[in-house]
Amino acid sequence: FDATMANGTDLLALQNLVRRDPQGYLEEFRQQYQHFKSALEVFRLKPSDRDAKPFSKLIRFLAHVAPCYKKEGEASDFAPRLLELMEHQYEVLGKDLRSIIAQALIQLCNRDMVSRFELLPIFFKLFRCKDKALRSVIYSHVVNDVVRLNRKAKDQKMNKKLQSFFLSMLKGSHAMGVKKSLDVIIDLWSRKIWNDSRTVNAVADMCFSPIAKVKATACRFFLGLFDYKDEDNYSKKPEASVQLKDLYCQNASITHVKRRKKRLRKMERTKKKIEKMSREEEGNQLSSLAAIDLLYDPQSFSERLFSQLKKSTDPFELRLLMMNVISRLIGAHRLIILNFYPFLQKYLHAGQTSVTRILAYLAQASHSLVPPEDLEPVIRSLADNFVSDRSSPEVMAVGLNAIREIAGRCPLAMSSDLLQDLVQYKTSKAKGVMMAARSLISTFRMVDPSKLHRKDRGKNASMNPNKQREYGQEHDEDDEKLKEMMTTTTVKKAGDGAPSETPDHQEEPAKKQFTRVRFLTAKDFHKLKVMREQTSAGRKRRRSHEEKDDVQPGSSNDVEEPDNSEEEDDDDEEEMVIEGGHGHIRNQMLPLNVEEGAEITEDAIIGYVPRKKMTKEERRECAKEGREGVQKKWAMRNPTGTTNREKLKNKPFLLAKHSSKIRKKKNLSYKEQQQKTSAHIKGLKKLAKKRLRSMRG
Repeated sequence: FDATMANGTDLLALQNLVRRDPQGYLEEFRQQYQHFKSALEVFRLKPSDRDAKPFSKLIRFLAHVAPCYKKEGEASDFAPRLLELMEHQYEVLGKDLRSIIAQALIQLCNRDMVSRFELLPIFFKLFRCKDKALRSVIYSHVVNDVVRLNRKAKDQKMNKKLQSFFLSMLKGSHAMGVKKSLDVIIDLWSRKIWNDSRTVNAVADMCFSPIAKVKATACRFFLGLFDYKDEDNYSKKPEASVQLKDLYCQNASITHVKRRKKRLRKMERTKKKIEKMSREEEGNQLSSLAAIDLLYDPQSFSERLFSQLKKSTDPFELRLLMMNVISRLIGAHRLIILNFYPFLQKYLHAGQTSVTRILAYLAQASHSLVPPEDLEPVIRSLADNFVSDRSSPEVMAVGLNAIREIAGRCPLAMSSDLLQDLVQYKTSKAKGVMMAARSLISTFRMVDPSKLHRKDRGKNASMNPNKQREYGQEHDEDDEKLKEMMTTTTVKKAGDGAPSETPDHQEEPAKKQFTRVRFLTAKDFHKLKVMREQTSAGRKRRRSHEEKDDVQPGSSNDVEEPDNSEEEDDDDEEEMVIEGGHGHIRNQMLPLNVEEGAEITEDAIIGYVPRKKMTKEERRECAKEGREGVQKKWAMRNPTGTTNREKLKNKPFLLAKHSSKIRKKKNLSYKEQQQKTSAHIKGLKKLAKKRLRSMRG
């Protein structure tokens, strides 16, 4: 048995011959198959590593060649023998042999020599093995097999059978098998193959699994975090724009190098991959919202999950995921779970771990149907624990931003006395506190200006001071316009009294959308600053012209001066909302995202973060990075240096004529000159052919 299979090169040569002429080498195939049967019986009795290597070579040979004799039925029992071996002795087999048998079974399944319904139970048993490479091979085969089935058209009958199998595997007792089955279902959901309500509700049941990893994966599914292949934790990747910038910096100097086109092709492939990843991330957010919408009974699901959360002893990170899912469901479906707010209230103190995330979840769970008397103690608790003179400016800013987000969704929960107390922080010397208080003012100008003091209402709100949102009322068209103004911040042109043109989509009735908040960047603030300076300069010029007109003889004193107080109020109001500054800004502008069900980020709660004073070591590191940054900027402006040939062109001839190359050229014989010319012509022809091939290809 060892002598016949010891030489692997002979089997490779025989494999090549058999695939070329199957009928001519039928006897050799039968001989090798008989060797396999006898070797299998010996191996079952005494599995050893010494016999595993030749045995694995024989299995690989038969897996490649057996499909050639599919019609004759010569190796019809080859796949069942391998399946039986893997089912009963997969724990005893060596790591390499087990991997080779799994690959052979995958190959036979792809050639329709074994049914996928016979193979899948064995593969899910193999998920129990402590072999990460084998698990990844099996996982990729299972997913790609279903994708291949649905490539041209969806096979509903086959999909139903496969779906039933995977859903039955979710009820298994082994943690790894359940986890991998859930990963397959989520992967196929993200590829838009199994995107029906049955899949979503099966994943929803896994939120109540006793296995912590399975529960965390199911919760991440409803939040749109589809990085389920990472078994330890969700790791955030850098943004696509950052990756593209790094890619261009790495490939900036490939102009004068060999294999330039190959590198350019590689760069284009990487660029397409990054763009595809960014599109997938955007699609994940949309599909998470679709998953929440496809739940059969979101109210009962949220109540069950909340009751589990109250009794849970899971790690705090997992409990935070459960809080996030419940709050997203409450916001998206406008559910009423009144016990959820007192439950979160016990976490509302400055020393709590991940308190900004909890505050974001609390704001997500607020909507217009929540009774104001249930949210009023929460807002009061926030004001007492965060917004007080004994708290640090950062804590106060976080508290004010959280109150703004909650009160913007349920303004009836805020009392006018408390609001007027909080508004007094608009003159605070701490910039984060000042910006948070001013954003609170701008929020109540939009939702309920009657609760503000008269001087804080602004022009637009003063025109309609009795505007108040009733219980259960959604935001109206005026709120949409003000929100659009806050996010895009249209500024008047310099010298023109007419307001800027409003876009067409503001005239249409507002449609409910789930959108993310757009935060202004440092460039936007610079542009706004320039525009404000231009408008103030234009105003001064108009005033100076008017004064000159008044001084001129013949001018009537009865003409009233144009009143610019309203215009100044507008500018002050705008500055109150927009005012930015230098320093590290996590959230340059603090607009209200009043879309119920929309995700509220942690940055919206943290707000403005001032830059801390650096230590001596940090300043030294910053100086080093600055020097490197200057070098990078210079390299980006001049991505390539000059070649030696280019340098020679600029070299004065009086210096170049004494070089050895030019002196040798002068002393060349006629024959050497001819050889050099012919070689040059050959090179040109070769280059022309290469260019022609590339154009055709």
